[in-house]
Amino acid sequence: MKHSHVVLLAGVLFTVSSCSTESLKRTGYETLQNVQEQRCQKDLSSECPERESYDAYQRKMEELDTPQQ
Repeated sequence: MKHSHVVLLAGVLFTVSSCSTESLKRTGYETLQNVQEQRCQKDLSSECPERESYDAYQRKMEELDTPQQ
Protein backbone atom coordinates (compact mmCIF):
# COMPACT_ATOMS: atom_id res chain seq x y z
CA MET A 1 0.00 0.00 0.00
CA LYS A 2 2.86 2.40 0.74
CA HIS A 3 4.22 1.71 -2.73
CA SER A 4 0.99 2.86 -4.37
CA HIS A 5 1.07 6.09 -2.36
CA VAL A 6 4.64 6.77 -3.50
CA VAL A 7 3.65 6.15 -7.12
CA LEU A 8 0.62 8.41 -6.75
CA LEU A 9 2.68 11.18 -5.14
CA ALA A 10 5.37 10.93 -7.82
CA GLY A 11 2.73 11.13 -10.54
CA VAL A 12 1.10 14.14 -8.95
CA LEU A 13 4.38 15.99 -8.48
CA PHE A 14 5.46 15.30 -12.05
CA THR A 15 2.10 16.39 -13.41
CA VAL A 16 1.94 19.58 -11.35
CA SER A 17 5.25 20.71 -12.71
CA SER A 18 4.30 20.37 -16.37
CA CYS A 19 0.54 20.06 -16.97
CA SER A 20 -2.72 21.95 -16.82
CA THR A 21 -5.31 21.52 -14.09
CA GLU A 22 -7.44 19.33 -16.35
CA SER A 23 -4.49 17.06 -17.07
CA LEU A 24 -3.76 16.86 -13.36
CA LYS A 25 -7.33 15.82 -12.61
CA ARG A 26 -7.29 13.23 -15.39
CA THR A 27 -3.97 11.76 -14.27
CA GLY A 28 -5.08 11.61 -10.63
CA TYR A 29 -8.35 9.91 -11.57
CA GLU A 30 -6.61 7.35 -13.77
CA THR A 31 -3.99 6.67 -11.10
CA LEU A 32 -6.69 5.98 -8.53
CA GLN A 33 -8.46 3.70 -11.02
CA ASN A 34 -5.19 1.77 -11.51
CA VAL A 35 -4.69 1.40 -7.74
CA GLN A 36 -8.26 0.15 -7.30
CA GLU A 37 -7.83 -2.36 -10.12
CA GLN A 38 -4.54 -3.64 -8.69
CA ARG A 39 -6.10 -4.10 -5.23
CA CYS A 40 -9.03 -6.00 -6.71
CA GLN A 41 -6.72 -8.29 -8.68
CA LYS A 42 -4.51 -8.82 -5.62
CA ASP A 43 -7.57 -9.89 -3.61
CA LEU A 44 -8.43 -12.37 -6.40
CA SER A 45 -11.97 -11.05 -6.50
CA SER A 46 -14.11 -12.13 -9.41
CA GLU A 47 -16.30 -9.07 -8.89
CA CYS A 48 -13.89 -6.31 -9.94
CA PRO A 49 -15.83 -3.26 -11.14
CA GLU A 50 -15.50 -2.20 -14.76
CA ARG A 51 -13.22 0.79 -15.21
CA GLU A 52 -14.97 4.05 -16.00
CA SER A 53 -13.19 6.50 -18.27
CA TYR A 54 -12.39 9.96 -16.99
CA ASP A 55 -14.63 11.47 -19.68
CA ALA A 56 -17.61 9.35 -18.57
CA TYR A 57 -16.91 10.32 -14.96
CA GLN A 58 -16.83 14.02 -15.91
CA ARG A 59 -20.15 13.73 -17.77
CA LYS A 60 -21.77 12.21 -14.68
CA MET A 61 -20.39 14.98 -12.47
CA GLU A 62 -21.63 17.67 -14.86
CA GLU A 63 -25.10 16.08 -14.90
CA LEU A 64 -25.17 16.16 -11.10
CA ASP A 65 -24.11 19.83 -11.05
CA THR A 66 -26.71 20.88 -13.64
CA PRO A 67 -30.04 21.84 -12.06
CA GLN A 68 -32.93 19.74 -13.38
CA GLN A 69 -36.01 21.62 -14.59
